[in-house]
Amino acid sequence: MSLDFSNKPELAALSHLVRALQRVADPLGIPFFLMGAAARDLMVHYAHGIELHRATQDADFAVMVRHWKGYGELRSALIGGRDFSSQPGPATHRLHHRSGMPLDIVPFGGIERQDRTFAWPPDEREVFDCFGVDEAFAASVEVTLPEETLVRVAPVTALAILKITAWRDRKYTHPGRDARDLFLFLRHYMDLGNLDRAAAEHPDLFAVADFDHVEAGATLLGRDMVALVGEGGCEPLLSILRPETDEQGALLLAAQSGMEIGRARRL
Repeated sequence: MSLDFSNKPELAALSHLVRALQRVADPLGIPFFLMGAAARDLMVHYAHGIELHRATQDADFAVMVRHWKGYGELRSALIGGRDFSSQPGPATHRLHHRSGMPLDIVPFGGIERQDRTFAWPPDEREVFDCFGVDEAFAASVEVTLPEETLVRVAPVTALAILKITAWRDRKYTHPGRDARDLFLFLRHYMDLGNLDRAAAEHPDLFAVADFDHVEAGATLLGRDMVALVGEGGCEPLLSILRPETDEQGALLLAAQSGMEIGRARRL
């Protein structure tokens, strides 16, 4: 699967950012893909015309490195060139392109621990959960941006997985942000080019008396997430979601969705 947005001039800034990153990462043999809100915008709005209430002004890239030395070399090379700069502070993964556009470069791969997390050096106090990142890279879609720039982008199925873990980690510091993105995917999944596939491959979704288009799409998204991480890989997600679907629980995820609580809980 590939998507062509080369005729979208409003994506020129993202294209320039990707090219600048490629000029440094490619010679170092470091593959990367786009995730986060910029990927959401491409896969939901640009690919399927669904309007978004919150457009992004930055970009998150996952970079596959074998070790922390490789990540350090990438970061130093980016800052040492003319295209990127860093800001004072602890967020070593945050850089700024000369256009003013911020970007995060988040490592995965060889730096991950056995539990699929890593701790940011040097003090290792901040821990990042890499669950779903490798799967997102494997499932990533090739997208053409203006000026024929090619970039790998995480699909919605993978973005939903990453949103669940992000919500767990940021539900108090950034209330609502991750929950609303997750429910955007849940509400519109059937409309993201999945209707014909659902009818052909999942006819049971439609063979119910009280068929609900949105809830059927949410069920399909769940099935596709299982297919992406594997039956045995679902427990990290279920451990987050189970308490949030308990009618007697706090229902914080549903409360932050911007939807009616009962409807959000069912999705």
